[in-house]
Amino acid sequence: MSSGSLSDLRTAYPPGDPIVVTDLPDGTFKVLVRTSSGHTIEGSLASRVATIANVPEGTHALEVRSTTDKVLAEEFFSVRRVGEEPVMGFVTSFDEESREPVLAWLAQLRCTVVQVYDWMDSYSTPMPESEKYDDPLGRPIDRSALVALIEGIRAIGAVAQAYAPVCAADAELADGHPEWRLYRNDGKPQSLGDLLQIMDPGNSGWREHWVREYGRAVEELGFNGFHLDTYGYPRNALNAQGESVPIEEGYLEFVESVRAARPRDVVSFNQVNGVPRGFPSPASPSFRYSEVWPPNDEWRHLEGLLARSAGSHPRRGDTLALYPPVWEGDRNDAVRTAVLCEAIVTTLGANTLIWGDDHGALRHPYYVDHETLSGSECETVLEWHRFGLRCRDLFRDAVDTSWYELSDENASVVVASDIVVSPEPRGGALFCRVRRSADLVVVGALDLSGSACGAWGAGTKDGTCVAVDVSVLVDDPARWHADLAVLGQSGGRFEAVTAATTSMREGTGLRIRVPLAHGWSVLRLTPKDSL
Repeated sequence: MSSGSLSDLRTAYPPGDPIVVTDLPDGTFKVLVRTSSGHTIEGSLASRVATIANVPEGTHALEVRSTTDKVLAEEFFSVRRVGEEPVMGFVTSFDEESREPVLAWLAQLRCTVVQVYDWMDSYSTPMPESEKYDDPLGRPIDRSALVALIEGIRAIGAVAQAYAPVCAADAELADGHPEWRLYRNDGKPQSLGDLLQIMDPGNSGWREHWVREYGRAVEELGFNGFHLDTYGYPRNALNAQGESVPIEEGYLEFVESVRAARPRDVVSFNQVNGVPRGFPSPASPSFRYSEVWPPNDEWRHLEGLLARSAGSHPRRGDTLALYPPVWEGDRNDAVRTAVLCEAIVTTLGANTLIWGDDHGALRHPYYVDHETLSGSECETVLEWHRFGLRCRDLFRDAVDTSWYELSDENASVVVASDIVVSPEPRGGALFCRVRRSADLVVVGALDLSGSACGAWGAGTKDGTCVAVDVSVLVDDPARWHADLAVLGQSGGRFEAVTAATTSMREGTGLRIRVPLAHGWSVLRLTPKDSL
């Protein structure tokens, strides 16, 4: 193992398990786990092996430090029940040659759930009976290479989740079971072009066939999860008798059938653009998932989509699949849009599916048609992505107070900037979010001044905001400690900063100068006696 690597650190661990890291680099003096809330857990060292116990749930940074406190290596990992708050990735390349670079990229991204796309022999009978076969669009696949990839995904600590469309059937099966199909109001069968036929998820015969066939396939190939895909329609579904079909009820019955048959597999269900609205997330282990399409074509639409998808149900690992179609223009602008998509969704307290395969970025719903990033582009993506991993938990647990205490006339959080400050991600603005609890204040700042329209489907220039002054009203300024993480500075790590007292509408607060070196900074205030 080369100096500085942490090859034995998996991407994910179950709660309660001690974290063991072997073959640490020469000069290791201590190994620390840093939580996003500012707590530090030191591991025990013996013969270049570190053991860290009592690590709380969350996404954490593990630091290997020398006697001079130099960071020799750093890596991220998650401690959560399997599949929860996923760090998402995708794969579409199943050949022997691509396996190692694919797995290396997924490991660099620290993926905890990986969607394996279009792996099946056919939509109706997914299990390949031969060693070499073609997928539904004619792409050749080697079954042994697919199995080796699935094993590799699980070996890094991630869930290998089988892409599995819940309504898709081949014409031969659909023609043989017209009572399983869905129909249009003109009597013609529902379909997705000439590719597949749309089946009724509420039909017991179709469900039993699907659960049997896909269950056998995932069992034999080694998957430990399902991504249940839908297409956002039909909106006016009829059965063979021309009677209206309650499609939402059908989806619910389908998901419950999959969960009953596969109780341990990690399940996600695609609420395309938030449809069905307020759909209950599958029972654990699972997470909520929505594919994003126009008219949700601006960043400011994403929060509403998340809210509509969940409705009154508790949020669980909410994930947005985004395919920014920006790669025909300037490459720097394209990368900026893609990384901002992930950063914005992270700040909204959710997760994103954009990255995966062999240094790939999604740009199209057919995942095989993805963009391949250059070496320098990968470095940029990893810098932003890992900054998000460091900060993501801060935007999940505390209360979002942005809409009523940020920069209004009676503001208890004031962000002084030379560009407009907005609590929603708008083009041309500084997007700020505030989270508060009794022992935490978080202010996140993302520079969107380089975006002309705030759309995730358009390229974005670098921002123009260099720094801002943030003032925060707290109960007793003397008891609060300020840390700051700045993308592009000090490895993005949180470092203590000086906070000056300042006069505010309701008394005395703290003022902190916040640089925006590359466009994303997060300020964290915690009580001094909690550290």
